Amino acid sequence: MKTKAWLFLVLANLFWAGNLIFGKSVTSEFPPIWASFLRWAIAAVVLIPMAQLVEKPNWLKVWRSNWGLLLFFSLVGVVFYTLLTYTALQHTSSTNGSLINSLTPAIMIILSLIFLKDKISAWQGTGLVLSFVGVLTVLTKGHLLGVFSTPYNQGDGILLIAVFLWAIYSIISKRAQHLPPITFVAFTAFIGVICFVPLLFIQPLQPERITAFGITGVMYLGLFPSIGSFLFWNQGVKMLGPGKASITMNLMPIFTAILSVITGQELLVSQVVGGVIVIAGMLLSANLMARSGRARTNPVGKQHTGVV
Repeated sequence: MKTKAWLFLVLANLFWAGNLIFGKSVTSEFPPIWASFLRWAIAAVVLIPMAQLVEKPNWLKVWRSNWGLLLFFSLVGVVFYTLLTYTALQHTSSTNGSLINSLTPAIMIILSLIFLKDKISAWQGTGLVLSFVGVLTVLTKGHLLGVFSTPYNQGDGILLIAVFLWAIYSIISKRAQHLPPITFVAFTAFIGVICFVPLLFIQPLQPERITAFGITGVMYLGLFPSIGSFLFWNQGVKMLGPGKASITMNLMPIFTAILSVITGQELLVSQVVGGVIVIAGMLLSANLMARSGRARTNPVGKQHTGVV
């Protein structure tokens, strides 16, 4: 049983890593707005009948009782986060994107500390510092002393904003725990698609630039990160508990680096070193040396619903 659970969690993070790889390729053919729209349109087409078959919700009742929450999660988690991520990938590498995304649990701990008055352990505090040092190592290409003079990639800055949005989304998502999980994602995907429609005219599609690889990439984005990762992640959390499940998020930078090399992208030494530091920091933030019961009270574990 536990082996199957770990496999589910590994696959979830592998699919999320693929989102950054394919996302970067797709945005060279599809504008970010179109890439985001098509991803969630595909997801909605699959998730809505899936929710009806598995959970049989009363759609109108769910909307009437939760329209404010659903609209918030759609705008923040589907529209803004996805659009910022794919816009960032036009300017930065998928490896950088993965490492910056791996800061999400650390940022969630900080926000929980500030706004929810959660306590932080010494291990978590040390892990937070290490994680930020690791990301700075990547962003400055190893020249930490030049942190204030380095001309940063604008994509990295955009992605940092996206990560903060997702951290806020994840913390507030506990208010939606009463909703059936597939129905919740199906609703937010559908509302997000509607919100994207008027934005499509801002970045017109250029059909002559679209290739078979680009179409395959869009299909991947809609099926695997949006649906596959969601189903595998929630099943893994159900079987192992959120504390243990959150540890596997450290695999995403590793998977992204491997996939980047396979697809011919350059991997810098500073990215490798920074990645190791980030992962070490996140392991400490996950408080691996604590008892499993204590790990289950970790705010990251309780509130995190996904990364990309």
